[in-house]
Amino acid sequence: DFYGEPAAGFSIPSSEHGTMMTWGRAGECRAMRNVLEQHPEGSVACASGSYDVFRACDQCWGDKLKRFVEQRDGCLIVRPSGGKLPSVVLQVLETLERRFGSTRTATGHRLLPPFLRVLHSEGIDSSSLELILQAMSDGGWAADNLGFGSGGLLQKVHRDTLKCAFSCSYAVIAGQACNVYKDTVTDPAAKSKRGKLTLEARRGQWTTVMEGKGDPTKDSLVTVFRNGRLLVDSTLAEVRKRSGVGLEVPLS
Repeated sequence: DFYGEPAAGFSIPSSEHGTMMTWGRAGECRAMRNVLEQHPEGSVACASGSYDVFRACDQCWGDKLKRFVEQRDGCLIVRPSGGKLPSVVLQVLETLERRFGSTRTATGHRLLPPFLRVLHSEGIDSSSLELILQAMSDGGWAADNLGFGSGGLLQKVHRDTLKCAFSCSYAVIAGQACNVYKDTVTDPAAKSKRGKLTLEARRGQWTTVMEGKGDPTKDSLVTVFRNGRLLVDSTLAEVRKRSGVGLEVPLS
């Protein structure tokens, strides 16, 4: 109706860090295997940098799950998280090549097997795109190894520059409480808060108390969305009013 096409775009299944982190650091390889089992064919992207993307590529994808990756009917797309560009991309490619090998293109550049690619989607803009592709070319890597995504605006006003993101912090799995958090080796600044959280006013500032150690009677957080139902539908004007006045406006 809007683009004059049956489908103007398409997407693929892609895991999010929160769904991977609920398995815990020790369960990361099992979480990755679950992604492959849930999507046995076609392209699928998997967040692999919640903790240590190089370990994930070497010990999980390249060792414990290597047979599943190679025999799967489709392409696994490994997604790092953060890190210094372009070195993180090159290190991921080198690590995967050591485990899975590579071939040469007609131009002599290295290319991972057709069942394996990499997706980088943080810090991407017109400048970093050129930086990464030039570094790959200099290192003998084909551009076809890598896909790009952008989680923010090219004006650089987004979750990374504002240091603001929404992530799962707590889950109950088979009756057992689980603190969920991101702690990636390539970007310490992206470490997320863990456990049950309360937002409390302390000494004139908002303070987040983690791991259930806060005072529920002083918690200013409210449940907005639960089990597919929107419980609070604030207008943009209401949100702006709250953010502008700060602690003087109660959150109810």
